[in-house]
Amino acid sequence: MAPKGSFENQFEDYSPDVTANILNNSRDGISERFQAKLLKFKNEKLNILKMKMESDIFYDGTVYTGSTGLALFYFLESLRNDNNPESLKTALEYINLDNLKGRRISFLCGDAGPLALATVISYKLGPKHPDKSLPDYKTLAQRLMSLISLLNESPDELLYGKSGYLYALLFVNKHISGKEVIPVKHIEKVINSILKSGKQYSAAMKCESPLLWQWHEKVYFGAAHGMAGILYMLLQARLFINVVEIRTFIKPAIDWLLNQRFPSGNFPSSMGSSSGDKLVQWCHGAPGFVPLCILAYQIFEEEKYLKIAVQCGNVIWDRGLCTKGYSICHGVSGNAYAFIQLYQATKKPMYLYQACCFMEWCAVERTGTELHHPDRPASLFEGLVGRIYLAEDITRALDAKFPAFSL
Repeated sequence: MAPKGSFENQFEDYSPDVTANILNNSRDGISERFQAKLLKFKNEKLNILKMKMESDIFYDGTVYTGSTGLALFYFLESLRNDNNPESLKTALEYINLDNLKGRRISFLCGDAGPLALATVISYKLGPKHPDKSLPDYKTLAQRLMSLISLLNESPDELLYGKSGYLYALLFVNKHISGKEVIPVKHIEKVINSILKSGKQYSAAMKCESPLLWQWHEKVYFGAAHGMAGILYMLLQARLFINVVEIRTFIKPAIDWLLNQRFPSGNFPSSMGSSSGDKLVQWCHGAPGFVPLCILAYQIFEEEKYLKIAVQCGNVIWDRGLCTKGYSICHGVSGNAYAFIQLYQATKKPMYLYQACCFMEWCAVERTGTELHHPDRPASLFEGLVGRIYLAEDITRALDAKFPAFSL
């Protein structure tokens, strides 16, 4: 019997014999047959999106629920095709810089996402781009940097807060290599603000963890609103952080957080949560901890972190076919990314197979496997764009990045 909140996983457990139609002969990539299925799925769904769901695509201008989520997909497509200018121009069709309100700081749900993406696209297209309405990348970078005025009034978490802004800054510098578009001091100011509030709240709560953050008066643990997401972003920004801060504050906070696990290997959604061990999704639960544990393992070279990531993978395989549906945020697509991350870290074909099984679940859409219809069915994090993004990513799994989270 399936645990509450998930369907029973009836996919066969991995063995070399069961992968024939999914993985290639050397089991280091997907088979031509499965790739053809994904291409058909991607093309059909893109057609449906553009023909029948246009108004929902433009629900708002954000990465999370709006048109910039589709822009991010076309940006990914351009990266996969040597910075193809046509894909970059298509991406621009889904970014509206005129409607930005200047009220939210984050990449996913604020102005930082459209501005960061537009900055990089403007740079890659160069000054010869015929669309004169697109500002120069330096002008866009200045607009992105001006959002720092919202820093002190913003939360620390990823979806709406400072960690999401930090991602936007790192995103720009990553994709415009060789130039310091966002100055070091600007990035350090954001990091120091996150660390300061983490230290202050920990002291106020007299917590064993040297860093603690709250959102809406709760200490959330997961990737979207909680400590896993914040700590993962700080680790990705480690080049801007003093090694003493990393060893004295960030690493002990990670260790404390990982000790909050349930015996099952899953994680509570928040400190003192009464909801129990039931959520297995990227935003709350084991899937959002996999990238944190893998990166901690790679940085600190301690086996315990990889062991916990593997345990999280077991939880996701057992309980990750969420009844909520196929979304990246709280559904099966987001859970598939945890297997991709485990595959990248271990190179074990089992994890690529498991990611493909979850991808197939999302593509086939069997009747009754989405008990909660998404509020924004065309979006990247709740809807169809997320599945299309995963279908593109899984074809080159070693290069895949969880959108708006992994750099």
